[in-house]
Amino acid sequence: MKPAIALFALALVAIALADAPFAPPTPLINPDSVKPGGKAMAQTFSLNGVNGTLEKTTFAQVQKRFGGQLKRQGDAGGSLAWLCYDLPAKHLRVWLSAGELHIHSGQIDEVTIWSVPSPANSPDCPVATGAQSAEIDGISPGQPWPPAQGRLGAPAAAHDGWVAYAYQGKVGAFDREDYLVVKVDNGAVAHLQASRTTTN
Repeated sequence: MKPAIALFALALVAIALADAPFAPPTPLINPDSVKPGGKAMAQTFSLNGVNGTLEKTTFAQVQKRFGGQLKRQGDAGGSLAWLCYDLPAKHLRVWLSAGELHIHSGQIDEVTIWSVPSPANSPDCPVATGAQSAEIDGISPGQPWPPAQGRLGAPAAAHDGWVAYAYQGKVGAFDREDYLVVKVDNGAVAHLQASRTTTN
């Protein structure tokens, strides 16, 4: 896990020091290295009152409310598309992204909510107008961690204040994998990232 943590730290520095086009931060803990638990996660999200569900809500639905330009990078298994928004009143930056499985359908399969010192409005991360709130499965940066952990249970992995949850299960004939990582700082949630992948 240590190499991944180092890369994640570099991503944090880049976010804090630059306002340039960039993709969402890579996961702190590789989902493949986390032992799945038996408890499914809702994997819902909310951005300024617009509610969504991973693998159901589309980029177009979010753009209809907030605008923003869809960015892309890579191809085949390394392809990624994302929207990025700033919530300056809350010092948050939010990425809504999709990998290879959903990039063509436009369905969002990952959400990242990041606390940043002073997000700046740019064409790549415009300000999302509205209530200035963002959350994943009812968890948002700034809220106390103990109540959320009480609901989620013991994490599948933990290191230096980062905790990760993973779930594998069946939805009909399909395999589902959910992943949630949280950075806890001084007893409160600082960063969040969640993803969902359903395959046959």
